[in-house]
Amino acid sequence: MKTEINENELTLVVNRQELGVLETNALAIKEKIEKLLLSYDSSNYNINNIDKAVKDRALLNKTSKALNDKRIALEKEFNKPFENFKTIIKETTDLIKSASSKIDEVVKEVENKDKEDKKKAILVIFESEVKELKDVLPFERIFDERWLNKTFDIKDVESAITSKLEQIRADLITISELHSKYEIELKNDYLMHFDLGLIIRKNSDLIQKEELLKNQKEESEKVIEKKKEEKMIEMATTKVEEKMIDPIMTYTLKITGKKSQLVALKTFLNVNEMQFEKVE
Repeated sequence: MKTEINENELTLVVNRQELGVLETNALAIKEKIEKLLLSYDSSNYNINNIDKAVKDRALLNKTSKALNDKRIALEKEFNKPFENFKTIIKETTDLIKSASSKIDEVVKEVENKDKEDKKKAILVIFESEVKELKDVLPFERIFDERWLNKTFDIKDVESAITSKLEQIRADLITISELHSKYEIELKNDYLMHFDLGLIIRKNSDLIQKEELLKNQKEESEKVIEKKKEEKMIEMATTKVEEKMIDPIMTYTLKITGKKSQLVALKTFLNVNEMQFEKVE
């Protein structure tokens, strides 16, 4: 007894097929209805014969339902052989799928084991080639899931890893040659995306932002300084109100400040009629 599937023996064969044969008087009924419906035109009914309208409507609905019920019954009978055939085929294919699914579990288990072994071999290659990049470049960062496919020979994977690491080293050197104050940040970003063009653009953006902030800070300081000078001039030109008892006193001070500040101070002293002299 054969225990292996032979596709030729399981090819579906149709021994007898009779389709499209159904003799009825449906067409004759249709032709008769078309003639009779002239008598049931809506223009023949009004408020004076409403009882007849209700009766005729019921008759038409009953006739339509009877014809449709017969059609449904015939359709079920007509399709019954095919429904039986469809059920048998579905049950058969379900049995086949069940067997295939169980075999698939075994196949996938073996395939997964092969992939695990291959990934371990790829890791060994990576660890032997990564060298000085070991602390900054994890294996998973460059690992490509496609390398586990049977279409990728282990030698091709080794070549891909070597080429990738060489490119990374070259790009890191290029980033160093930018002599950017953001070098560490740029290198970290590169090791996440491996896009040198993106990193160069980012460096330019950071420099531009820094220059913009610097200019804004300088402008802000100028505005603050100008306001200070204006305030000093305002104070210098404002005479201090004399008090009823305000004794005259003398202080010797050595004052250091900006020229504009010293000028403002001198103005203040003059406005308030205070005596002063330059001490060498």
